[in-house]
Amino acid sequence: MSFGERIKALREDSDETQKEIADLIFVSNKVISDYERGIHFPRDEKAIVALAKHFNVSTDYLFGLTDIPNYSSLSAVFSEIGSLSPQSLTQLIDYIQYLKYKDKNAPQK
Repeated sequence: MSFGERIKALREDSDETQKEIADLIFVSNKVISDYERGIHFPRDEKAIVALAKHFNVSTDYLFGLTDIPNYSSLSAVFSEIGSLSPQSLTQLIDYIQYLKYKDKNAPQK
């Protein structure tokens, strides 16, 4: 997904209007529309950070560098993994490999 597609999806998921998001970063709702359609991209890093904070996602997620919306939830997962026994950790890794295989070989939708 592109930056604009992610902004649109986040905005719609939070049931907000383009105007509400525009007001948040002090731009017009047309600018938000242009972001969502991929016509323009924010030039101001403060706007990007404000959007990320507002939607509780990382800037990496907004930029499409990861599909993990929020690293803090991932951090919690890593914390739990660190407390596993060596045997359980091995089983978890095996299960992850199984899921990757399953996803790779799943029929395309």
